[in-house]
Amino acid sequence: MPTPLEADYLVVGGGAMGFAFADEILHQSKTARVVVVDRRAKPGGHWNDAYRFVTLHQPALYYGVNSEPLGEDERDLVSQAQILAYYEKVTKKLERTGRFTFLAQCEVGADGVLRSIANGGDEIEVRARKTVDATYMDVRVPSTTTPRYQIGGGATIVPINALADLDRGYARYVVIGAGKTGIDAALYLLERGVAPAKITWVMPNDAWFLNRDALYPKGLASELGTQVEALATAKTLTELLERLERSGRLLRLDADVWPTKYRCATVNEAELAGLRRIPDIERSGRVARIDGETLAFTDAERTFEEPTHEILYVDCTADGLAKRPPCPIWDGDRITLQSIIMCQQVMSAAAIAALELRETDDATKNDVFTPVPHPVVPTDFVRCQQLSLRNQEKTSGALGLWGLRSRLSAVHHMGFFGILRFLWRVWRNPVPDDARLNALIEGG
Repeated sequence: MPTPLEADYLVVGGGAMGFAFADEILHQSKTARVVVVDRRAKPGGHWNDAYRFVTLHQPALYYGVNSEPLGEDERDLVSQAQILAYYEKVTKKLERTGRFTFLAQCEVGADGVLRSIANGGDEIEVRARKTVDATYMDVRVPSTTTPRYQIGGGATIVPINALADLDRGYARYVVIGAGKTGIDAALYLLERGVAPAKITWVMPNDAWFLNRDALYPKGLASELGTQVEALATAKTLTELLERLERSGRLLRLDADVWPTKYRCATVNEAELAGLRRIPDIERSGRVARIDGETLAFTDAERTFEEPTHEILYVDCTADGLAKRPPCPIWDGDRITLQSIIMCQQVMSAAAIAALELRETDDATKNDVFTPVPHPVVPTDFVRCQQLSLRNQEKTSGALGLWGLRSRLSAVHHMGFFGILRFLWRVWRNPVPDDARLNALIEGG
């Protein structure tokens, strides 16, 4: 029987959140021991399953772990290969502390027992003071997710990953899914010279996009300040969204279609211009069935002119940012990692680790950080923004200058005068209370 591993924290999930938590613990504590387990063969979580041409949708400046920079400059989005190499480097760095162990191809079963996948399910004993669930946010990618629609009639359906391995062209490419992955699939085809007229983009719902150009350090203080000011002063949700659109913070695909979703996807102006070249946007709802050259929706059907063998359906429907019900982050010997800043999972995990080392009482810690679920619709956007701002205020009180020193925190990259400008706008535009926010939403 192997010698049991002793640890202060057993982190289940070797992706971005798990490593951000582990890195913060190991670098802010001189004695804590951490074991990270993952069912995959290498560190990096879902990035191991992602498509080869994927990049971050936000600057690499704010991604990864606090102790190790990522990317060459502030505008670098970095590729899948770079991200996986980064987590290999981080793993070796953490192992050199002598207090870190990464167990690959292991998983915790429903019975709570850790087992080796590669070694036939043999049990591995880890005696940990606390277990950290870094999988709760449930990141999914097309290559490991079965489509929810029916498939028949000899239709060729592939996950987005397969676009990098095509051995021939098709007369019709049908991209199914309107989120970040669908955006990437459409842009990939356009960048490789596929005529826009040969692409059909199935978009059940239009969504608001964040303008990535406003997320770089130079414009970050202005971007966040504009959001705070609009949230505090707009009379209705429509007015809020229109103001953010006029200021260039929010973008939409079609000026004649009012978006009904908000999923934190980012594009820049050049990418949006490319996407607008696609003339065939199919807005008949969610796909229920694909039968050869026929797309069946709940209340409609569409049959393409091209024969079945000349149509490639590209599945991009996996929910990479699933909206999970919030639960207490701290609960006895269990920590459940969740976002405390809207769509900033990695910074959130590091902040949770920082608070874990500073405070012992669960109730106090849970009072500081309220989980912020991933937004789905525009009303979620304003509620999540409110919760994020409240958490940001409490972070300053509980963690002091941590945000200024953390490379994963947006505040760290604003610069002295940027921070002053942002704080001035926050002071002039306090976070709206629940009654004010409900009135804004109910106002339409």
